[in-house]
Amino acid sequence: MSLLLIDLAWAAVSGFAGAVVMTLVEIPFWTKWGTEGVTEWQINWVMVSRLSKKWRQLSKPLLSWTIASHISHGVAAGIVFRLLLPFFFLIIALPDSSVVWIGILYGVALWFLFAVLWRRTYESMGTITITNRGLFGALFSDSIYGLVLGLMVWTGNYSSLIKL
Repeated sequence: MSLLLIDLAWAAVSGFAGAVVMTLVEIPFWTKWGTEGVTEWQINWVMVSRLSKKWRQLSKPLLSWTIASHISHGVAAGIVFRLLLPFFFLIIALPDSSVVWIGILYGVALWFLFAVLWRRTYESMGTITITNRGLFGALFSDSIYGLVLGLMVWTGNYSSLIKL
């Protein structure tokens, strides 16, 4: 198996682990404020509800499908992170340990792209209101996702980070 496939598999595992930790961090927000306290779960519910007319008729999200969607997006984002990583090292000469900081920045970038920039789109597609409280919780949990992702990718195979 090629080094790239091994790295991508590890990135998928890292994305999975990051999404699981992120989900665990989001549970207290959900417990206190419901789905409105967890922006990602709201966004994933809108995506899942678009898959089937049956789900669109439900008045509240199916939590299991919402979390499964959330974790699958974490896996995909982990793979994308690994594919983008060499470009950070081409732009700026960075030590390998900076992967952790790049991971955190990547988590914040995902938050900004999907939760902030697309906020009105998701609200109009679904019957949801994304609250500022949910956005701040999402910023925190996306930072945690990026931290776990960066740590795992760095410790997994840091010697080949600048190669594709």
